[in-house]
Amino acid sequence: MKILVTGFTGKVGLQVANYLKDIDIPILCGVRNVERARAKFGDIYEYVSLDFSDPTTFDGALENIDRIFLMYPPGENLPFATFLEKAKDKEIKHITYLSLKDVQFMPFIHHYKMEKLIKSYNIPYTFVRAGYFMQNLNDFLCKEIKERQRIFVPAGKGKTSFIDTRDLAEISALTLVNEGKHKNQIYAVTGNEALDFFDVASIMTEVLGVKIQYTNPSVKEFREYMKKIGEDEGFVNVVVGVHMPTKLGLAKGIKHDYEKVTGKTPTNIRKYIEDFKESWI
Repeated sequence: MKILVTGFTGKVGLQVANYLKDIDIPILCGVRNVERARAKFGDIYEYVSLDFSDPTTFDGALENIDRIFLMYPPGENLPFATFLEKAKDKEIKHITYLSLKDVQFMPFIHHYKMEKLIKSYNIPYTFVRAGYFMQNLNDFLCKEIKERQRIFVPAGKGKTSFIDTRDLAEISALTLVNEGKHKNQIYAVTGNEALDFFDVASIMTEVLGVKIQYTNPSVKEFREYMKKIGEDEGFVNVVVGVHMPTKLGLAKGIKHDYEKVTGKTPTNIRKYIEDFKESWI
């Protein structure tokens, strides 16, 4: 068994690699720039060049691999059909694809199309449909929290079912190691509580000992501020899009697939904030 881990430099891929490494499963980390990844993460991982916009990297990345943790990277018109054809030719046993909660109702996004594409190649799969990442709090929301003590994102008053990417990594890894048990299964993975960002700000205030506010900007206010501080318009559009389901009240659903697969309770937001307290102080 050897697993190709894509999205290695992102929130979930690195966690998947670490989980598999900790249980002594051989892995190969697909990255666009091997030397840059080695400089950042060291020699404890094995790397291979993989650029989803460059089909010439596909054969090398899939050599001697039998399973794949697959993520969709940023970019348009990527030749994923070519990648899946190569995977089929090399008799890949299983693909675990990180998708999006409620994707079945969103035919306009990449994940919907990718799930259909993977199915069309008849490669055994597991779709891990993820809720809203807790890690966003110490990623693109971190600067405003740390510098201005505010959660500044246009999510309205809607609730969302936050999930820790460490939990996503665990369930994803388990589906790859025990692929027969999880063949052609779809898991919606969320936390066990639905909170709005006012709730999150309140919990952060308690844990950090610093008053954190959720300012609930409109989309217009958010865009204008992001433009003022020089943020890329494409990035701003992505952030607005990510939070629109929450704003519309569509992100509050709670699922229990994580518990069914792992036998454990998912991490709650308070525990997450306690674990990463130093990020915002």
